Amino acid sequence: MPFVWSVAFAAVVALAVCWKADALGRALGVMDAPDGGRKRHSRPTPMVGGVALVVPLVVVAWVQSAGAAVGDVYIAIALAVTTFFLIGFIDDRRHIRPLYRLTLSFAAVVATVWLVPELRVGFFRFSFAPVAIFLTTGWGVAFTAVCLVGLQNAVNMADGRNGVAMGCLLIWSVLLMPYASPHMVPVLGAMVGVLAVLLVFNLSGKVFLGDSGAYAGSIAIGLLSVRAYGVGFAELHADVVAIWFLVPVIDALRVMLIRMLKGQSPFSPDSRHFHHKLDALMPWRWGLVVYLALVAVPGTLAALYPAQTLFWAMGTLGVYGSILAAAAFNRPAQEGRRLDFHLSGRR
Repeated sequence: MPFVWSVAFAAVVALAVCWKADALGRALGVMDAPDGGRKRHSRPTPMVGGVALVVPLVVVAWVQSAGAAVGDVYIAIALAVTTFFLIGFIDDRRHIRPLYRLTLSFAAVVATVWLVPELRVGFFRFSFAPVAIFLTTGWGVAFTAVCLVGLQNAVNMADGRNGVAMGCLLIWSVLLMPYASPHMVPVLGAMVGVLAVLLVFNLSGKVFLGDSGAYAGSIAIGLLSVRAYGVGFAELHADVVAIWFLVPVIDALRVMLIRMLKGQSPFSPDSRHFHHKLDALMPWRWGLVVYLALVAVPGTLAALYPAQTLFWAMGTLGVYGSILAAAAFNRPAQEGRRLDFHLSGRR
């Protein structure tokens, strides 16, 4: 499928879903109602972003599998995206316990990367190292599973303010495009087409991504990144991929560590995420710009100047840490400030 057609097809599907979002959300039982607590959006909002994402993504991936030399890669991606969408959809409706959700996610990823070796990390090639480090099959499967499930949870945790998760997924899709094989480009085009439309509706508070969309989108971009790295490792180094996902992943690890140190479940909801800290310092429209800039700018610089990737990573962590410190000093103002943002669900 040509790239332009995949973008157009995905955008049309997303527009159709968003146009009928309320009716679809009520029919599927995935309306996120405000509760006066952590969910402070103004009205019940349909969590149907996952539906808009999964349909064109699966269709385009399946079409691409017919013409690819390794068609099973795209069939596996389509099946994995569908599986994670279903896990997230059930979670949106029934709230799966974290342990069960993690077990299902790990099982799905392990099965995928075990059966399709092209979708697992088999070696590390860094821009600053002269030689590659190879992994055995078992270690490759384990490492890939930890990374992909970790990314799933990081994206889900970041999906607590309008624009963050969708914006990150859109940025990652664009960053991955120059390294994609010809058969992968239409799949990324479907991601771009859907996410561009969803982002507009999400910023106006009309549609939420939901766990179904966060899970499906994260596993899609994770598997596509692994595949692009495995094929184009000469240009796409492991540290470049790592810096793309640095901010959401580091933030998820930080929040989970704090929870455990306080004797809480690492998956218990709270207001310690990076988007909460940004909201304490500035209006959310600027907080969103800062968050997405911390994803897009280092990722772009690492792609353009991969030899300086460690420098870009340190700079990103420096800005991230400075914002956390500023928010800590601003805590009294944060506690007294009226929250006027849209939450996309429990996190």
